[in-house]
Amino acid sequence: MNTAQVTTGYKKLQDEVFSSTRKLWLAGLGTLSTVEAESSEIFDQLVKRGRLVEDKGRKRLSKTKADLESGTDELAEKLDRQVSGVLQKMGVPSRAQVQDLTLRVEQLTEQVDRLTPAKPVKKSTTQARTTKTTKTAAKA
Repeated sequence: MNTAQVTTGYKKLQDEVFSSTRKLWLAGLGTLSTVEAESSEIFDQLVKRGRLVEDKGRKRLSKTKADLESGTDELAEKLDRQVSGVLQKMGVPSRAQVQDLTLRVEQLTEQVDRLTPAKPVKKSTTQARTTKTTKTAAKA
């Protein structure tokens, strides 16, 4: 082999390496471009799916909350009925009965006050004893 042939062989090898390196560079740029384009599409799809899942979750949460509130109200009403039933069996008057009796007592008191003349109120024996005890304690 002569020098020209060796130089030509090196030149050919250098061109092939440069060509391969250039192809690898271009393939890397193509990969980067593809990943960039597809990743933004994938990101947009993920955001869209995330919104759907979030909406479904909110709807489920609202429904569960409404069911829970409804169940709580029903439970409270049932408990009230049971407690009222037990109190009634024990002979304890209901709130409505007490209010009715209070109203009737007030009405009767007004009628009695209208029928009886105003008289000075006498001290009861308990009040008289308390006054006497107080005076005795004051002297001591």
